[in-house]
Amino acid sequence: MPTNQFRSILALAAVATLLAANIGLPLVSGDVYPFTSAPMFRDSPRRFCDYRVLDGDGKQLPAGDWLVQRVYDGNPVGYGVGVRPPAVLETEFGVIHDEVIVRRHIERRFSEKGNDRHEFVVIDQDEIGPVNSQQVGVIETKSWRVYRPN
Repeated sequence: MPTNQFRSILALAAVATLLAANIGLPLVSGDVYPFTSAPMFRDSPRRFCDYRVLDGDGKQLPAGDWLVQRVYDGNPVGYGVGVRPPAVLETEFGVIHDEVIVRRHIERRFSEKGNDRHEFVVIDQDEIGPVNSQQVGVIETKSWRVYRPN
């Protein structure tokens, strides 16, 4: 039967091991349940984009079909979610993509079943950020017509 002093030392060793794992494991191997590096909102972007995909008649198409939806949950995209997020346009929250990157992404999506029926789509990119010191809103909207590649 262990003595009280031995139990106290054993309890302190267990606590020290737990604390060391809480600090060391996330630094070495990323998130290993229940230890985390607590990345939530550490990227704190100042601006981000919302995307809309419209067909030739101006009807909004599902963002998920074109992979322009946001998968950001406060963590860096793909970090600590337990599942691999889809290959969305916004692979890093807060990055404002230029026309070339947006066009390339949408052109690849035309090959998917259902998307191939469109001759072209219109992509609206709303850049969202600080409007003034008190408000956040749409700063700029860009629009591009992207044709299905031959």
